[in-house]
Amino acid sequence: MTDQEVNEEQALRNIPEVGNFDKFTSVDWIEEEKRELSKGTSHDEFDIPRSSWYEYRRLIWKRGSSFITLTAIGLSIGGIAGFLQIFTELLVNWKSGHCARNWLLNKAFCCPKEEISKRSYGSIISSAGNAAEIFFKRSQSECIEKGIWVEATNPIFSFLLFMFLSVTFATISCLMVLHIAPFATGSGISEIKSWVSGFQYTPEFLNLKTLIVKSVALPLAISSDLSVGKEGPSVHYATCCGYVITNWLLSKEMAFPEQSEYLTASTAGGVAVAFGAPIGGVLFALEEMSASIPFKLSALWKSYYIALAGISALQYIDPSRNGKIVVFEVTYDREWHVEEIPIFILLGIFGGLYGKYISRWNVHYVSFRKKYLSRWPLQEVVILTFVTAIISYFNEFLKLDMTESMEILFHECQTNEKGSLWSHRLCTIDNEASFISFINLLLSLLFATVVRALLIVASYGCRVPAGIFVPSMAVGATFGRAVSLIVERYITGPNVITPGTYAFLGATAALSGITNLTLTVVVIMFEVTGAFTYILPTMVVVAFTRIICSSFGAEGGIADQMIIVNGFPLMEEQKGDHEFMDDFYADDIMTKELVYVNEKMTRQDLQNLIDGPAAEFSGLPITSSCSKGDSTCSGFILTKYARYFLDATTGSPDDIIDFRKCGDESLTSKINYTPITVSPSTPLSILFMMFQKLGCSTIIVENGGTMAGLVTKKDVLHFMRIKHKEYFGPLYAFDDRIDRKAIRLIEWYIDKCRRT
Repeated sequence: MTDQEVNEEQALRNIPEVGNFDKFTSVDWIEEEKRELSKGTSHDEFDIPRSSWYEYRRLIWKRGSSFITLTAIGLSIGGIAGFLQIFTELLVNWKSGHCARNWLLNKAFCCPKEEISKRSYGSIISSAGNAAEIFFKRSQSECIEKGIWVEATNPIFSFLLFMFLSVTFATISCLMVLHIAPFATGSGISEIKSWVSGFQYTPEFLNLKTLIVKSVALPLAISSDLSVGKEGPSVHYATCCGYVITNWLLSKEMAFPEQSEYLTASTAGGVAVAFGAPIGGVLFALEEMSASIPFKLSALWKSYYIALAGISALQYIDPSRNGKIVVFEVTYDREWHVEEIPIFILLGIFGGLYGKYISRWNVHYVSFRKKYLSRWPLQEVVILTFVTAIISYFNEFLKLDMTESMEILFHECQTNEKGSLWSHRLCTIDNEASFISFINLLLSLLFATVVRALLIVASYGCRVPAGIFVPSMAVGATFGRAVSLIVERYITGPNVITPGTYAFLGATAALSGITNLTLTVVVIMFEVTGAFTYILPTMVVVAFTRIICSSFGAEGGIADQMIIVNGFPLMEEQKGDHEFMDDFYADDIMTKELVYVNEKMTRQDLQNLIDGPAAEFSGLPITSSCSKGDSTCSGFILTKYARYFLDATTGSPDDIIDFRKCGDESLTSKINYTPITVSPSTPLSILFMMFQKLGCSTIIVENGGTMAGLVTKKDVLHFMRIKHKEYFGPLYAFDDRIDRKAIRLIEWYIDKCRRT
């Protein structure tokens, strides 16, 4: 093989799709399940002396530890969610005003419900100059009149304050991530999905420091006006809660399968408190996080309980001061019409196209960022925030907080609402309105749709905590409301359809398209809006969204695509383009140059082995012969257990360790004396199925009873992704010429700024 061929092969083995495999540790589910079973083999708990208070306490803890742990996780998640919502609203409110009696209070706390009378808002609305003013004159308008809440009235000062605080919040958030907890960046769903599937990531990803930084940096990022949401990061901080609390309370007796259940259940709590949708959170844990592993009933119960505890804590905190946890409180009195189904299908098609192209463009931008912008993470965030803020300030649908904007878009306009809280131009425009007014509102909605979609592409993945769920819903909501304007003006006329439902269905379509989820999205949207009348239209929209995504061969939702792009391991279900797997066998994949331990060896030899050649391997086969040609595998031991044994025991360096007859039960219980074996002719497809269904991390390859090599779970994934690229090309192929032109323009601009 020539040097060029060697270099090409080496480059192919180091493709980005497998770039971060070394940062993950494969978990052997079989060995971990054995640990789980060994916990319950002792029955001495039934022979407790009744006078022993310590033994009673031990028994009570053993019986109630799971309940206590679940409660602690759920309450922690709910408490953090309440803090996030209060802190986020405070930062957002600071951009437009402050509380006169205490500037640390947001508008909801500064203007409590009991201080607001039920008078008409007609005088306020009639004096408003435009729709943007009306949007901000919500239920706190009387509070403003009394001077309890002071709004910034000078237009120039308001603009400068908005810009300054937006950039400041984003800068602080980015600096916290860069210098305190780098793993607090982004969403975190992709890493968690790999973790719970059997590939443990670095512990720093879920530790207490990451939890604290994520909880503080997330409100700063959201209030900076970047097109990011809290839902993905909520899954991350919720999982951090699960990890920290289980390690604190259950570290001594918890095996990985049990920890995986707690982490999966924690993701349910994160989605539940982020959306105010407990059942949707449970379904998210089932449909998204457990797609590649069996979902046990015990995990379902844990998910349910954590979601319940988290929502209960959030309800008690009442961060909105209205006694409700539902994000968008809407009521649709009108029924939908069968004739509207083609329009619903159109919204579903939009959601599918949105999911395909936005995720693809985002992947392209992520690749561009890694290649060219990784040197300037802070500068990227500052410039992106500045551009986002200056565009958003002059559009009524972009300037508002996304949840508040969607509450307006989802609202059902009533014919008798003149002079009421919702009497803004979305509800007052009808066929009698001028064409100029109609076009102005339509273009404003479409502008918000296009601009926010493009901002999502650039924002999701920058060095701040960032989610994509709610921004995608906001895109779908503005598009759906724009469609309703066209339908109402040119097809049905006024007071026939419910325009707010088009925004609701558009948001559903966009959320389903970007996540590639079905049942979860339907239930979440029902829980956050209460629009149960529109069950069938919602299912129609989600069905056509999924059809469009599937017809383009979409590689899962945005989280699944980020797993591939970032080179994370995951034993995902194989699609139809993996027929090549039957053309390769264990002999093509296995590692033939093995490092192994003998059944009998001295302590010094074992120490030298695990400190030297075996240091990079997670496990070692135990052989009956020193000869490589006729060695027979008699067991398999994880390297960490061999190291634990040497550290925990004492003896002479020349003492013989017999792995077949070791008197130390702590070591023999860690040795797998019956490892899974296959022949060299076993097809790759069978190997993949064995790793996926059985959960083992290593398979021994034997030829006629003699050990020929071994195959790991990572080996199979690594080989498959390389061969997939060889056969079908890269999953995401982009034109580098555009990237090079863009970076040259950026470098030219930076150089020009330095010179001036």
